[in-house]
Amino acid sequence: MNAETLSGLWYIDELYAGRMRNIILPRIHAGFDPIPSTMRIAAGIPIYDQEENFDPVAWTLNKALKAGSDGVAVLSLNGAMSRFGVCGTGGNEFMAQVIERANIEPEIKALVISAHTPGGTVDSTELVANAIRDSRKKVVGYVNGLCASAGVFALSQADEMVMENSVSAEIGSIGVLMVYVNQKKAMENEGYEVEIFRADGSEDKARLNAYEPLTEELRAEIQQDLNDARKAFVGYVRRGRAGRLKSDEVFSAKMYKSKQALSLGLVDRLGTLADAIKAAKKS
Repeated sequence: MNAETLSGLWYIDELYAGRMRNIILPRIHAGFDPIPSTMRIAAGIPIYDQEENFDPVAWTLNKALKAGSDGVAVLSLNGAMSRFGVCGTGGNEFMAQVIERANIEPEIKALVISAHTPGGTVDSTELVANAIRDSRKKVVGYVNGLCASAGVFALSQADEMVMENSVSAEIGSIGVLMVYVNQKKAMENEGYEVEIFRADGSEDKARLNAYEPLTEELRAEIQQDLNDARKAFVGYVRRGRAGRLKSDEVFSAKMYKSKQALSLGLVDRLGTLADAIKAAKKS
């Protein structure tokens, strides 16, 4: 017998047990699995390990399964993206772990990543993008109103992209920037004079700060870092959307409404989250 064990003590209603006995015993005598698959209550993915420690990755996947249907798990990628998220919860590292874990959970057949994000830090965005790209199970990206910058970096690696069909939905900002604010004059106007001391041999310590002017050498380094990050960004999008992008226009960092995004090949279709789930169910 390859079903759940029926022996031992149970906390169960007597009348219910009697009804189940009338179903189970004839099946056992006939050599069938005692509990028909359509009657089984899905146990879900255990959220505690063998040592009774809470498993947040499993909890997230269970929640994602409830948000989807028929084995399609819907993960949310909401808010600004960073390595550890807000106050150390969630974040890009965690999202990558969740996607990787989904690949070994038999209850999960495919993934939908529903994104509403303005983007985020360059640091660790590749972790999410690589997890999506390397997924052995189908991944459909869904633009839930807004998917910009780092969000596009990550979702462009999905097998398919669906975008909300609304006048406000936007996608794009394929580019990189850094904001630098020199506060020296403001501090002087307030009567403060800032002086920075560095230990001997630490002449390059924290050269990028709000009080000292940028040297031409430092400006060149910053520009090179930005250019390298953009090159990686564009490379990922080109690879993830290979054969579907219609123009290099999308790499100017402009934002696009849904119909423009579709015509340029940034997404594959317009629709709802339900449409994205349907797409994920198709092999």
